[in-house]
Amino acid sequence: MNDELPDYVAMERALGRANVDFSGAEIHGMGCGMLVVDQSFSQETWLAQVLEGNPQDFHVQEARTLLRELFTATRQQLNDPGMAFELFLPEDDALETRVEAMQDWCQGFSYGLAMAGVKDMHKLPEDSREWAEDVVRIGSSGELEMEDEEEGENALAEIIEYLRVGVLMMNEEMQPMKAAPQIH
Repeated sequence: MNDELPDYVAMERALGRANVDFSGAEIHGMGCGMLVVDQSFSQETWLAQVLEGNPQDFHVQEARTLLRELFTATRQQLNDPGMAFELFLPEDDALETRVEAMQDWCQGFSYGLAMAGVKDMHKLPEDSREWAEDVVRIGSSGELEMEDEEEGENALAEIIEYLRVGVLMMNEEMQPMKAAPQIH
């Protein structure tokens, strides 16, 4: 199975043509929030939350295809023993655009947790709860002020890495991987 995420720009264009109200980052966050709670969460349930429109419409079909690729790759990455998971964010856009996408991802993740049935954060394991509360704060923090472009780039990279590792930690805490049996 392919664990490579689709092209972000291609996804944004397809979502725009299909009149989807969410960004690719936010949609990815939703999927991640759902999957860390339940790896068996239905791709179709997720798709129904993010994509409406006539299934016969070419633009809806195009977006659906890319979204399925995104969901499949995300599930693969979350279970990759090499921790190859990455957030679905734009790479070459302006700092402000990437910060906004990262915040969209956080909002989507919070929504995905709720869609997966997490109604009370206090019922999560402690590390996951603290990290998820940070995600909610990052997603709702409004504009982040960056005095210096280089400082902003470094801060964004650190936040993204914190989010990336946190998703993996929460995924493991909520659904521990079963190690292969040891043959002696």
